[in-house]
Amino acid sequence: MTGQGDGPPVVGIDLGGTKILSAVVAGDQRILGRAKRTTPAKEGGPAILQAMIACIDEALEQAGLTRPDVAAAGIGSPGPLDVQAGVILFSANLNVKDFPIGPELAAVLNRPVLVQNDVRVGGYAEFRLGAGRGYRDLIAAFVGTGIGGCVIQGGQIVTGSTGNAGELGHIIVKAGGPRCGCGARGCMEALASKTAIARRITKAVRKGLPTVLGEKIARKGGRLKSGDLAEAVAAKDLVALKEVQRSAHFLGLGLGGLINVLGPEIVLIGGGVAGALGDAYLDLVRTAARSQTLTDPDGRIRIDRAALGDDAGILGAALLAREKFVPS
Repeated sequence: MTGQGDGPPVVGIDLGGTKILSAVVAGDQRILGRAKRTTPAKEGGPAILQAMIACIDEALEQAGLTRPDVAAAGIGSPGPLDVQAGVILFSANLNVKDFPIGPELAAVLNRPVLVQNDVRVGGYAEFRLGAGRGYRDLIAAFVGTGIGGCVIQGGQIVTGSTGNAGELGHIIVKAGGPRCGCGARGCMEALASKTAIARRITKAVRKGLPTVLGEKIARKGGRLKSGDLAEAVAAKDLVALKEVQRSAHFLGLGLGGLINVLGPEIVLIGGGVAGALGDAYLDLVRTAARSQTLTDPDGRIRIDRAALGDDAGILGAALLAREKFVPS
């Protein structure tokens, strides 16, 4: 195995509610092979494990490697998790409860496996390899179907006393607001995620407000792709513009409050919504965040887009596994 950077390759897996991404990552962080599978989310833990194994084997084949060639694996998974035991305690998007995904995969690969929160691994990748390189204190927020986050202070991921800290999406930004999937009302996720935007646009359609998204919303049962939203905004659709502005406002309010508390050097915004809507969306978030920020009168704290896209999860999972299991 030559030309693979410092140390043996490691597998990184990004386990999502709709798709599984896997990659074989060299010691210099180059992706040697990658694969994608649909997540059999409703079928439970064993089916998810089998899909994950098939995804890993395809990535290995693309890299020209076999299972014994890799030193370890890392999984970024929705939680909450028991990180030490490698167990998914439960997940709103996966039909699993107390599923030992780490030990199960380790038994198949005969290699150690690290399990960490999916958004945390993405944030860590941005910190080490992406838009957060060179900083020690940052906040990363990923806006997609939900909203997840990662807080890094002094170069370390903040996990708190429970190991599950950093859930930015569940900060209350509107008391008594819409109900969130977590059961609370007024969470950032319930007001600023793609799901929240789609819900509001569906209400607008029911009220008879004209929007180019009406047919897509009806056809997809209230679901919306980030690309659909971006096209509607580009066409200056008034309903889409209003709901995107509302989403950015509540995201910015939450992030502004976090800036006051944590004083990071940089705030990164990633995920499908931010990626599709681009700089205009980021400017709206910046405006709302800065309206809240009391602790940065000179505007030194940067608010930028994340850089790694869909690769953040697989790269972060591989990085954390390498740091834990592969001697430097």
